[in-house]
Amino acid sequence: MFSLRYRFLQSPLVYFADQILALELLWPFPLIAVGVLQILEPLVVEAAIVLAVLPWAVRWLVLGRPTRQTFMGGALALLGASGLVGVWASYDPNLSWPLFLTLLGSMSLFFALINTYISPERLSSGLVMAAALVACYFVGQYNHFNYPLEVGQLADLGRVTGSLLPTLVFFTPHPNAVASFLEGTVFLGLVTAWGASGGKRVAWGIVVALIVYAVLISGSRGAWVGLTVAGAIWGLLLIPNRGLRLAVAGAGLAAVTSMVLAAVWLTRSGWTIPVVTSAMDTAASRLTLYRNSLYLWSDYPFTGIGLGDAFALVYSRYQLLLHVPFLTYSHNLFLSAALGLGILGLVAVIWLLIDFYAFVVRVGRVGLSQPSRALFRAAWLGTTVIVVHGLIDSPQFSSSGWTMPMLFAVFGLTVAIGCRAFTELEVKLDREHHPVNYRVWWVIGSLIVVLGVTATFFWRPLLSAWYVNMGSIYQTEADLSPGLDDTARKVATTKAIIYFERALNLNPASPVSNRRLGMMALSWNQFNPAAEYLEKAHRQESGNQATLKALGLAYLWLDRLDEAEPLLRQLDNQGELIKELGTWSNWQESQGQIKLSQCAKEMAHRLSVEP
Repeated sequence: MFSLRYRFLQSPLVYFADQILALELLWPFPLIAVGVLQILEPLVVEAAIVLAVLPWAVRWLVLGRPTRQTFMGGALALLGASGLVGVWASYDPNLSWPLFLTLLGSMSLFFALINTYISPERLSSGLVMAAALVACYFVGQYNHFNYPLEVGQLADLGRVTGSLLPTLVFFTPHPNAVASFLEGTVFLGLVTAWGASGGKRVAWGIVVALIVYAVLISGSRGAWVGLTVAGAIWGLLLIPNRGLRLAVAGAGLAAVTSMVLAAVWLTRSGWTIPVVTSAMDTAASRLTLYRNSLYLWSDYPFTGIGLGDAFALVYSRYQLLLHVPFLTYSHNLFLSAALGLGILGLVAVIWLLIDFYAFVVRVGRVGLSQPSRALFRAAWLGTTVIVVHGLIDSPQFSSSGWTMPMLFAVFGLTVAIGCRAFTELEVKLDREHHPVNYRVWWVIGSLIVVLGVTATFFWRPLLSAWYVNMGSIYQTEADLSPGLDDTARKVATTKAIIYFERALNLNPASPVSNRRLGMMALSWNQFNPAAEYLEKAHRQESGNQATLKALGLAYLWLDRLDEAEPLLRQLDNQGELIKELGTWSNWQESQGQIKLSQCAKEMAHRLSVEP
């Protein structure tokens, strides 16, 4: 497969190491499979981790280093560490372990792609073929997946082409997840097809067309936007004159902005433009979700709520005040990282992206040969497609975590290609002329000083925020953890109250502590104390849907309907609220609470009438 540098040693150990490293790309996949398939059997998980670590140990023992230079190792290490925090914070670790294991396996795949001796060209072809297999399954079985929410001409077209094959469904992927998995390989496929000749070019062209068609019928606007943005960047990079490039970019941005504003104005003026109307509705719902997710993160700023499927119930219970899941993830890369991994995870993701694009700029300055340059550009623009899509949707951090390995694979391929720009001589000269990277130490020192000053002058709000975080963790455990008995739930609830009261001692106006204590009192039918706590929270966060709804319900059950109505009218989905009040009315009546039932019925009637 490849010649080992130390083969002259004629050592059986070295030969054995050679065979292990020859299969380096395969070792991460057992760990990825364990995470994606949610196999939590300890022996299986341990075996998968050992296999993923095996090439690291072999490289360290035989070559003296566990990996080649990655240019972003610190960010990846912090991301892995924050994953453990995300598992610890989850009210049910079994919901978070699968995504954490998938994350570890994906990171292992990233390193495998950097360390392998297989050429980047072959790696790129392999990723495109993997995407083609998923696209073939998605396109061929689209009609059999039974997507009730997918409507429109593209969905109808997908059902037509998807009815040509018999039913072979063994897994029903979400269309957005399919687009997220495929989008990063489109440019790689185009470069591969362009570099081929004869019949191979035709074959690769068909493969790329299949992938593009799958992205098209997925209906993923985020993928379309990502591909459009990345395609525009590629077009601009083809303009050699920098001034002309900036002028074209400015003109294009102005034209797009004008078109968007004009379309919005025409729609609001009464014109019916289905595409624009649909896009505006989606944007409004996403912005609402982002706002609510930010408020939710303020309850768990340091640890997050937990990785993976922990989001669904936590978001419903504490942000929407519902007892059934409503949405499964926050649909944004940065919010997903913050909510799933806490502040360390958010920092890790931002750090990783900064390192990645700094590496892209550095490679551009050093330069690559023409074939490698085109493939490198396709790889980093493929990553850009996924990142842009992540601003609108992020299935990698949800139950569609099977898309995460492709993200890290394209990351790794970009670095593997870019490393060609740095020869051993250039690395040696760089070390000789810059034996100490003073800029890095300056940044680290500055961060230490900033953190020290912040801790000195803002220790009270920081400590209050930590108490809020811990109180929220214990309250979530008490309310949602499936493995607790009544005694354990009472202990967790008591701990939550203690932490919230500590936070109030440091910051009496703490909106989260007041809101959470008010919600507890509301659940115990202690309506007067609930209203007092929630009024304090409302003064600090008058736009938080959770506070508006909780205080509105407290006033409702206190028969203060005139005060409850303006609060409840500010909630986003009035139709669902009216249905919920009807349910409350029936339930209170079944409990013998006739007065409360009448209050709920009267409020439902008021809200159903335009003010």
